[in-house]
Amino acid sequence: MELSSFRQRMLYGQIDTDKKEAVLKELKYFNSIAPASLRERLGGKFNKEKSAEFCNNHKVGVIIGFFLLLPFLLVLMGLALQFSVFLILIWVFFGRNRGTPEYKAYDYRNKIAQPAIKALDEKLDLTFHFNGADMVDSGQRFDEALVEAHLVRPINKRTHTYTYSNCSYDWLNKENTDAFEFCGYKLYHEYEDSDGDKHEEIFFDGVIFKFRTSFTINGSVNIMSTSTKKTLLGEREKNRFKKIKDKDVMVIDTENNEFAENFDTIATYDNEAYRFLTPTMIETLLKLRKEYYICICMKGNVMTVTINDRAYKNAGRYCFDEKKPTSRWPDSDHQLDKKISEYREAILSIYELKDILDPEGKYMI
Repeated sequence: MELSSFRQRMLYGQIDTDKKEAVLKELKYFNSIAPASLRERLGGKFNKEKSAEFCNNHKVGVIIGFFLLLPFLLVLMGLALQFSVFLILIWVFFGRNRGTPEYKAYDYRNKIAQPAIKALDEKLDLTFHFNGADMVDSGQRFDEALVEAHLVRPINKRTHTYTYSNCSYDWLNKENTDAFEFCGYKLYHEYEDSDGDKHEEIFFDGVIFKFRTSFTINGSVNIMSTSTKKTLLGEREKNRFKKIKDKDVMVIDTENNEFAENFDTIATYDNEAYRFLTPTMIETLLKLRKEYYICICMKGNVMTVTINDRAYKNAGRYCFDEKKPTSRWPDSDHQLDKKISEYREAILSIYELKDILDPEGKYMI
């Protein structure tokens, strides 16, 4: 058994240099039409080497000068707010409003962001299939399916959704256990109070993973992190998820008290849940629960995982951001290498989680 060629390339950081050069050429054109950054407009280019030399040669002078100028620093602190407002005004009038028609019309996603990730592999794509059928049998909207699959808490209000960033690899190939989808996702209700101030009630704000597993589940299995609520009688378990009313769904008892305190498990067929919840997997999930509010839904050969309020390692909400920068990139070659490296590190984190939950799917047979 061995890793797939794609996984090996990710592990060793191999990229398609021809595709990278094509993106670099396009990036240089983007820099020619994009506005200069606020830093460039205010002070020009900052010479790091000269700054380091200055600091090394004047350390003592800086320390003495600090104590001599301490009274003036207190006055300057009072001016800090006004200066911040001044900078914001400069940004508004000379930054955000600047930009050629070519910059404003430029398709950054399809000309730079998408080709940059494809330098890692052609099957990578900055997209996510919001398909509720991966989690539930009925044809529901994705946000409704998340609730039905016990992956987010119940929603009883009109909600909005926001996608921070997303990525997928060969997802439509149902036989490929390397296939994954990732999404930074927010589900929230927006309202105004009596004073007209806007507020948000957040139902989910985190990351969603979908994996093609090496095993197939008959029916579905749902594993939900529990939370506790303090009462006068002490802490008690609080069910944050959809109430279990379906008589066709079974509540699973693993006879592990620690697991029962941290997770609720339901399944269409109890033997399918026990097939996944081996003693080793129970210990694995308990380790994850110490750091993450994690929930899992398995249906067929699709495993959907949600982690609320935080990232998993380098796989954070913004890790595949495709939004057009507000100013040009300094040092295009270095910045492009950094961006591709961030993509790769996020993908490695996605596979790290996948391999923890589906160890048998790591290698090609």
